[in-house]
Formats: sequence, C-alpha cells, structure tokens
Amino acid sequence: METCVNLRTLGYHITGVQRYLLSLLPHLPEELGSVRPRRALQGIKGHIWEQFYLPTQLKNRLLWSPGNTGPLGVSRQVVTVHDTSALDHPEWFERKFAIWYSVLLPRLIRKVQAIITVSHFSKERILEFTGVPSERVHIVHNGVDPRFHPIDSTTVKKITADLGLTGPYVLFVGSLEPRKNLKILLDVWRQDSFAGTTLAVVGTTGHLFQQFQLDSIPPGVRFLGRVEDDLLPALYSGAAAFVYGSIYEGFGLPPLEGLACGCPVVVSDIPPHREVCGQAAVYFDPYDRVDLSNKLHKVLRLTEAERASMANHAIQRASLYPWETAAAKTWQILREHSQQ
Repeated sequence: METCVNLRTLGYHITGVQRYLLSLLPHLPEELGSVRPRRALQGIKGHIWEQFYLPTQLKNRLLWSPGNTGPLGVSRQVVTVHDTSALDHPEWFERKFAIWYSVLLPRLIRKVQAIITVSHFSKERILEFTGVPSERVHIVHNGVDPRFHPIDSTTVKKITADLGLTGPYVLFVGSLEPRKNLKILLDVWRQDSFAGTTLAVVGTTGHLFQQFQLDSIPPGVRFLGRVEDDLLPALYSGAAAFVYGSIYEGFGLPPLEGLACGCPVVVSDIPPHREVCGQAAVYFDPYDRVDLSNKLHKVLRLTEAERASMANHAIQRASLYPWETAAAKTWQILREHSQQ
C-alpha cells in the first residue's frame, strides 16, 4: 500500500471534520492504508502522537492527513485544510489551540506536497496566508450523504413529536460557537413576531471554541442539544425553514443537508454559501437583523406551490455534491502524489 490515511481525528464526538472523513472512507479503495492511535487521543497527547509517533509508522508511504493538521516532519504528505478560521479569527478559539495552529498550519502547508481544500474561498485564504503556488492547492467540494432526502410526513411527525416539536418550527443545526452567529437569530426571535412557530436549535459547544454566551433564551426557542445523526433528515424535512447565519465557513455542510431534504434554506450571504448553494437558497446580511427577519417572514409565507418549486430546486442543487465524486477526486490526487 503506497498511501495511508491519518485517522487521529476519529474516536471522539463527530464534528464537521470527522463527518468529512467518515463520508469519504467508504468510497475510497481498500488499498488505502491507515494509521491511528490505539485509543482516542485529544489535545496535547494527540498532537504528540501525530508529530512524533505517526511518522515512524509510514514506511515511506504517502500520508494523507484529512483533519487540518499533520506531522511537520513528513513532507511526503497531502493535507486537507478545511478552512483557516484559526488564523483569520484566533479570538474564536481557546488561546492554546489558536497559538498552536498559528505556528503549525502555515508551516505544514508550505512543507507538504499538496493541499486539498473544500472551496474557492478556503483556497484563497490558504494562498493569502502561505504564499504557496496555486497549483499545489486542490479544491474538492464536500458531499451530502444519500440519507439526506425528503422524509415522509408520518415519520417526520413521529420524530419531531418525540423531540417536543408539535407545531411549525424553524431549524438551526450547528456547533454553538461565535462564528455560527446564532445570536442574530435569537435576537430576531426576541424582537419580532413569530407567534406559534418554534425556533429549534440543534448543537452543542465544541471543546476547542470560546464558550457560547447567552444572556437569556427568548420565548419560543428550544435548545435540543446534540441530536442523533439518523434523526436529522426528518428534522430538516419537517422544518418550515432552515436558517444558518454563520459569518465564516470553509464549506458549510448543514445548508447542503437542508437543501437535500427539500427544506427552504435561508443562509448568510458569504462566499462559501454562494459557492455551494447557488440560487437554491435565500441569502441575508449576517450583520443585519432586519434583513434576516424580512427574509425569514417571506419564506414562512410561501404558498404550497412556491415551497414545492423551491424544494425541487434545492434537491437538484444538492444532487451536484455526491460523496462518490469527492472521493474519486481525492483518490486521484493521492495517487498522483504517491508516485512522486
């Protein structure tokens, strides 16, 4: 086996980076080897394993590190950099994490043979921070799992009722961290009239991020915490709208999942969302509460025919992003560099 994947990121709770890897692996050839710790390692222990022990296990194989990090001592490596948020906005992260990545990431990017990233925006930021040649950075868009599709109303009602959602609801799915900009949505719910409609918030605070601060929970808002992955398609399918006001993304998986389920998607007007969602979503200024309120009210007033048309457009857009395509492009890059 000429190539192996660094699996350090697996073994603990699933976030976007873990979902990326778990979605790609089933579509990659069996000849892809792997190296991972004997048990899940987080924090400094994980970095020590990655920087010092992992390189001793490669046996001259090309290493693919898919999780924004990798061993600095290995130049025969392809690394996936999902975004440069820790460099652009270190204040969003724990101080030690931000300092470590400000040291590691630019040096790693300059050292390795190639970089995979998930959007044109992320590529631009990588080039800005490191000055590496553009041809060394390859864009491979994320995908959407086939389980994200419209779910029948009977199943939706059962699952949403079990979660305490018995009426119309607007959905947010994402980690509770500053860049997800949930506060603007809570402000809209606090100041505007959405009587009879619940704001359902799915997600928890990640351990690497600055704590999400909330003064009070407005009426009509329900925090559902972490929800099992197999329930998410029904939640998207039953929502009156999915709202995602993030001010910074590398790609943004939740809006794509919402589109795949035929849900009206209302997202912040930032370059990665435009790149991924195209004309299938409604866009708002993530710093303008009034703009969000107006767009959301407009979506909630759609006729059945308008919702059906929007759903068809959304599903078509999401169909452009199969994980099989992402895996094929990734494997092509790995094969090319394993022969160098």
